[in-house]
Amino acid sequence: MQIVKHVGDYPIEGIVFHLYSASFVLVWVVTFILAPKLVPDGVFYEISQLDPVIILKVLLGGGLMACGMFLSLTVMSKIGLLLATALSGSISSIFGLAVSIFEEGVPKTDNAIFLMIACILVFILASIVCNIASSMRDRDKAEARGEKAEKKGKTITAGVLVLILLHSFFTTGWSMGTAAGTANGLAPVVTCALMATGSFIAAIIVGSIMFTVKHEWKDVYCVGKSKKPIILASLASLCHYGGNIISIYSMPVISATLSFLFGRTSSVWTYFWGMFYGEFKGSKKKTYVVLTIGILLYFAAVGILGLFKYS
Repeated sequence: MQIVKHVGDYPIEGIVFHLYSASFVLVWVVTFILAPKLVPDGVFYEISQLDPVIILKVLLGGGLMACGMFLSLTVMSKIGLLLATALSGSISSIFGLAVSIFEEGVPKTDNAIFLMIACILVFILASIVCNIASSMRDRDKAEARGEKAEKKGKTITAGVLVLILLHSFFTTGWSMGTAAGTANGLAPVVTCALMATGSFIAAIIVGSIMFTVKHEWKDVYCVGKSKKPIILASLASLCHYGGNIISIYSMPVISATLSFLFGRTSSVWTYFWGMFYGEFKGSKKKTYVVLTIGILLYFAAVGILGLFKYS
């Protein structure tokens, strides 16, 4: 998401289009490199042994995740990265956990339900506290300029709220696809390859419609302009689906449900990036204290997940 700050007025949907195009290539290259050791019988043989419904679930999961990314970047461009993360993160946590449990079942450890609920509640609390810190930061900056803080906040319209809800729904595709693959014994590397394929197909379909309607094809491919947005979006695939490969690889060991909960810590890195970009520069000491508490709560939630090892 950080590359949005570096592409000027380049179409947001173009970033997602190139992100998932590059991810598709990246994941399949990695898959074929690792397949001889991880999938001795061959990738396509393993896929052929699966129920077609499972394959469609994994593909659909990747596709929904890509649609969620389209909406996520749109919301971020309207209300800012930090606020978008705070609002959508809480809703996505609940939706995603429910879908993971539905597909895979509850982890077979004592007190699993209690620990998962406690973890989600702490994640939501962390999100709320960090969002309060963001609001305090806005007031601090407004006061420094002698302005009223009320005039400086981001406006969250009904349309933006609808986008946030849709984004939260679509991003459950990650939980649905990965849990469907893991629960049915599909090799992690193959699960990721199918997810990336689903994301690529969705990006092609949604992107093609949007670029045609908006007459953006030349802009998307930077015809006559710097190719920087395409390069940055392609590099972002290393972080996005590169991280997904690592996450999916761990799922047979810790389950898709717990892996999803660990993934909720992605929000905390958003705040570190915000500080890196100077978004909290000039804030008062108490604002930093509140932000620190919020960040520590994220890690406290990870600590709760760690209890699964001993339960």
